[in-house]
Amino acid sequence: MNSVGKLSSFLARVTSDAALTTTHVGVCTALAVAWIDSGFINPFNISRSQLMTASKIKSTATYHKIITDLIALKYLQYRPSYHPAKGSQIVIL
Repeated sequence: MNSVGKLSSFLARVTSDAALTTTHVGVCTALAVAWIDSGFINPFNISRSQLMTASKIKSTATYHKIITDLIALKYLQYRPSYHPAKGSQIVIL
């Protein structure tokens, strides 16, 4: 499957999953944009602050809850980095 097909499949799954809230969808949308910007490289890096800004999340507790949910639901793999310039590594599943 090509990159656009993978993106389409990811977004179709996100938008049809009744278990996800609007906050989950916002984070997934921000991740999709970051994935596109990376040239569909999987894995790609993004900082917590960039992802929070793009998904309109103000609370780090909410951010961590949503990321934990998305990992548990097998939407992504998340490898945290504690280096602010490098960002955490995301794998879109």
